[in-house]
Amino acid sequence: MQLEFHQLDRRWDHNAARRLLASLAASGQQTPIVVVTAEGQANRCVAIDGYKRIATLEQLGRDTVEAVVWPMSEAVLLDRSLRLSEHETALEQVGCWQSWSGASARAR
Repeated sequence: MQLEFHQLDRRWDHNAARRLLASLAASGQQTPIVVVTAEGQANRCVAIDGYKRIATLEQLGRDTVEAVVWPMSEAVLLDRSLRLSEHETALEQVGCWQSWSGASARAR
């Protein structure tokens, strides 16, 4: 089924945004965003996950955001993303890899 955008009621999207705003205002950032280092740009990062948290923290007037830096280049990340199945996101794939590598290291 294909729907035109004007046919969609996105009321739940606004509720989620309000909940995120309230949560970050009350408790602060609990989950870091995910970034990779920007190629050829010292002290710059590319956001991979956490766009809504970034926008909400900016809306709250915050100057910084907690982040986890993945140790890979943008090119490697793009290559891995392009190789994903259509049902698996980059975060899901990396999470599976981290789970596997952690279990593998414990088994040694």
